[in-house]
Amino acid sequence: MIRVGIISLGCFKNLVDSEVMLGLLKENGFDITPDEKKADILIVNTCAFIDDAKDESMDTIVKSIKSGKKRNRKIVVTGCLAQRYSELLEKKFAGKIHAILGTGDFNEIVEACKSALAGKHFSKVSESSSYIYSHLTPRLLATPSHFAYVKIAEGCDNCCSYCVIPQIRGHYRSRTVESIFAEVNSLVESGVKEAILIAQDTTYYGKDLNGTDLPLLLKQLVLSEISWIRVLYAHPEHISDNFIRLIAEEDKVCSYVDLPVQHINDDILRRMGRKTTGVEIRKLIDKIRSTVPEVTLRTSLMVGFPGETDEQFDELMDFVNDVRFDHLGVFTYSAEEGTVATGMGHQVPYTIKQERMSQLAELHEQIADEKRRDFIGRKIMVLIDQSDEANSQAIGRTQGQAPEIDDVVYINDVNAKTGEFIKVEIVDTINVYDLLSQQTNI
Repeated sequence: MIRVGIISLGCFKNLVDSEVMLGLLKENGFDITPDEKKADILIVNTCAFIDDAKDESMDTIVKSIKSGKKRNRKIVVTGCLAQRYSELLEKKFAGKIHAILGTGDFNEIVEACKSALAGKHFSKVSESSSYIYSHLTPRLLATPSHFAYVKIAEGCDNCCSYCVIPQIRGHYRSRTVESIFAEVNSLVESGVKEAILIAQDTTYYGKDLNGTDLPLLLKQLVLSEISWIRVLYAHPEHISDNFIRLIAEEDKVCSYVDLPVQHINDDILRRMGRKTTGVEIRKLIDKIRSTVPEVTLRTSLMVGFPGETDEQFDELMDFVNDVRFDHLGVFTYSAEEGTVATGMGHQVPYTIKQERMSQLAELHEQIADEKRRDFIGRKIMVLIDQSDEANSQAIGRTQGQAPEIDDVVYINDVNAKTGEFIKVEIVDTINVYDLLSQQTNI
C-alpha cells in the first residue's frame, strides 16, 4: 500500500484540516504513517499567519523535498501558504512539489495524491473558499484519544487591519448544530472525554444561520455524554451574557475563557479594526469574573502595531498588571501584504517590538508565578494526559488548562490511566507555570 505522512503546521484549526485529509486518504486505501521518513507521499499542511509562520512553512517544504529525493517521495503542499502563495510555490519548486491544494480544496486530497503518483502535477486553489467538513466526513485524529478539536465554523468576517485570514479562509460559515452534535457523540463513542470547540471566532458562531448561536449550541452539546467542553478563540466583541452564564451554570462547560483582546489602547484598537474600547474590555472581564468566580482567563496580545508609542505600550503593561491573566500569549506585529495595517505610517522598529514583547512576557511570568502559588493546598479535578504507571507518575490538566498551549499538573504517587479523571491536591509549583500534585480521595 502507498504510505502517506503529514506535517501539520500552525493552529489547531489547521490540525483539524490535516485530520480530515488523513481520514479521506485512509478511507480510500492509503496507509497512514506517523514516520515521515517512511512516507511515499508527504503532505506539508502550511501556515501563513505571520512572518515566522511563513518562514517555518517554507523551511519545512525545503527540508521535505531534500529528505525525499532518495526514495522519490511525492510532496503535496496544502494549507494557508498554498492558498496565499500558490504561484510563488509553483515557480520556486517547479518539478519538486507534485500537488498544491488551497484551504478550501483540501477535500480533493485523494485526487491530488493519485495524480502525484501517476506523475501528473495537481493544483487546485479556489479564490473563494466554501468547503467545510461535516460529521459525515472521514477524520483520523492526530491528538491523544481522550481529547479532540471540533471546528464549529470556518472563515472570518471581522477583517482586522493586520490580519489576512479572511483573504485566506474566506467568509464566516457555521456548521449546523445537528452536525456538530453528531460529531461530538461520535467522538465520545471513540473514547474522547474533552471536546475543544474552535473557529477563527467561536463567539460569532451562528450569525450566518437562522435562530442559533454559541449558547444554543452549547446547550445541545451538554446533553451529550461528553465530559468537558472547552471553547477557544472567544472574540470580545461577540461574547454574550448567555455565554457567560452557561459557563457558570453548566459543569461540562469548562470555566475557561480564551479572550484575545490584542491591545487595550483605544487608538490602537480602532486602527486594528477592533470594535471594542479599552473600557468595554475591562467591563467584560469584570463581568466574566463576577459571574464565574473560578474562571481561568487566557488572552493574546500584540505589541509593535504601527504607531504604537511608549505611552500606549505602558498602558498595555498597566492593563496586564491590573487584570492579571492566568495565561497570556504575546506576539509582535507582522506586516502582511494585502492588509490595511501594512500601509500605515510609523512602523515600529524590529528591536523595539522585540523589547516590548520581552517586557510583557517578563511581567506575565511574575504574575503567573504568584497565581500558581495560590493553588498550593487546593484540591482539584484533573484529566490525565500522560501516564507512567510503572513509576506511579502522571501528567494532567484542570479545566483551567487547555492542551498544548497552557501549563500542566504533574502528579506523583498516582495510579491512573490516560483519559481518566482523578482528584489531586496541589503541593508545589514547578518552573513558574506548572503545578506539582498528589492524588487525593477527599
